[in-house]
Amino acid sequence: MWKRTCPLCFVRTPWTAALAHSYEITCPACRAPLELSRFTRIFGAFGGIAGAFAALYLGRGIFHGWFWATPVVAAILAFGFVSALFVLLAGDLAVRPTPAAAASFPHTAK
Repeated sequence: MWKRTCPLCFVRTPWTAALAHSYEITCPACRAPLELSRFTRIFGAFGGIAGAFAALYLGRGIFHGWFWATPVVAAILAFGFVSALFVLLAGDLAVRPTPAAAASFPHTAK
């Protein structure tokens, strides 16, 4: 929990980089290209879905009649906040793989 360390040099990265640049994080010490791990992304998505479901369920119990859109708005906001919280809780980083196919494109003409 709250790891956010580079897997190569074990230096902690700021939490703002983990939330704002999830696919293009660079290590502050060794400048290695990093990204959020697959587990962190899936954990954040499931947490956001659970938070949105809870907000929708509670919103339907509180708001009736003319306020039918309020639970939907609350669910959207809860998804954003809870998924970000779960990403920070997991906080696991992985080294970003280099694309092998991009190095050979475009082909040279003969």
